[in-house]
Amino acid sequence: MKFGVQIENHLGISYNGVRKVALEAERSGFDGLFICDHLMGRNEETYRQPCLDPWVTLGALAQATKKISLGTLVSAVGFRYPSLLAKMGATLDHVSGGRLLLTVGAGWHEPEYKAYGIPFPPVGVRMQQLREAIQIIRSMWSQDPATFEGKNFKVDRAWCYPRPTSPQIWVGGGGEKMLLRIVADLADGWNAVGLNVDEYARKVELLRNLCEDARRKLNTIERSFYGTCLIGSNENEFRESFNRHYGQYRRTEESMEAFVERMRSTRPLIGTAAEVEEKMKSFQELGVSYFILYFPDKEGLGLLRRFADLVMPRFRVAS
Repeated sequence: MKFGVQIENHLGISYNGVRKVALEAERSGFDGLFICDHLMGRNEETYRQPCLDPWVTLGALAQATKKISLGTLVSAVGFRYPSLLAKMGATLDHVSGGRLLLTVGAGWHEPEYKAYGIPFPPVGVRMQQLREAIQIIRSMWSQDPATFEGKNFKVDRAWCYPRPTSPQIWVGGGGEKMLLRIVADLADGWNAVGLNVDEYARKVELLRNLCEDARRKLNTIERSFYGTCLIGSNENEFRESFNRHYGQYRRTEESMEAFVERMRSTRPLIGTAAEVEEKMKSFQELGVSYFILYFPDKEGLGLLRRFADLVMPRFRVAS
């Protein structure tokens, strides 16, 4: 089992904070450090807080770290032309010594597209763009030169050197009509988010059938799961930590007990260490081999260290 740490760049974290998390994640034995791809915060409180470009930040982290994998979770293909994204990914892989893990998605948060003057087409077009972007990136990393013409993007005799040493393209999202078919057809990995075990199991079966249609095996696709992670060594420690980080988000008509239970039922990586370990094992039985975690204390490091101490060793021994 592998574990990664996610940086939510739109929630206000400076480069020094990101660097501190990356160094601690590497020291604690995490396998990857990922940054989401947003352009600005989502409300008045976060508009003036740092929202670092993930690719520039990852380039700096390539020099600050030594072995941890580096990637986006996920890069919206509408933000950068696919040939440019291919060049950026190849460059990051080169300067990091082969540590790139590229995850792409169709993009979803319309307000930031509008704010930055980037077209935000209907979801069907964005899925088309995602499919074409993956095809272009693959061709840029494998063909001499690359030529591709789609409905949205094209390249004409494009060269991309140096190339990634072990190129991997993951796709993030859970859309059943189009996205999972793209995963089955083109992806090396699939990242899921916001699902309970039963929902995940259903999507895995759908993906299995789509893989059969694409004449490939489901197990050729690495499967990761992303979620907010907040644990305690016991119930009291969990409750105290939960209240500190999430108490402000309780609905006015909701009791704290009801709020805790609602969050536990919708966010499978929240609870006591033993509870979260069991939920992770359920996902592992369904083929998840990589957990990517967001810790809500951001650069505080306490929750990251607690997870590394209490949960990760159980899976390292088991593997």
